[in-house]
Amino acid sequence: MGFARLIRSQVLTLRERPFIESAKASGAGTAYILTKHIFPNIIALTYVNLALSVPAAIVGEAALSFLGLGDQNQITWGRMLDLAHSAGSTTGLTWWWIVPPGIGIAVLSLSFILIGYSLDELFNPRLRRRR
Repeated sequence: MGFARLIRSQVLTLRERPFIESAKASGAGTAYILTKHIFPNIIALTYVNLALSVPAAIVGEAALSFLGLGDQNQITWGRMLDLAHSAGSTTGLTWWWIVPPGIGIAVLSLSFILIGYSLDELFNPRLRRRR
């Protein structure tokens, strides 16, 4: 599902929630409802979506470069894995050609996912702890 559709569907769902209806009934303006009720519930969704989209793009680019469909003039982790595979390092004799790019892809993807989860805990009103 596209990002805009995801946000739109969430906003339409939030619009029908009881706390929005009660804010409208109490005379709150549109700007107030957007800034105090809608936006805090949407911001967590955007960060989580971003945190999951970036690792998918990194792995996708590495896979395309490994298959030889990326820019041949650019050195990427996928291209490094492709060069290592072409040199025959997958037989186990030269493992150090494969391990660093693989670890780099895994660590960078995991770091984006962990950042996304921590931002979700920070911004999601349902996950906030009472202080």
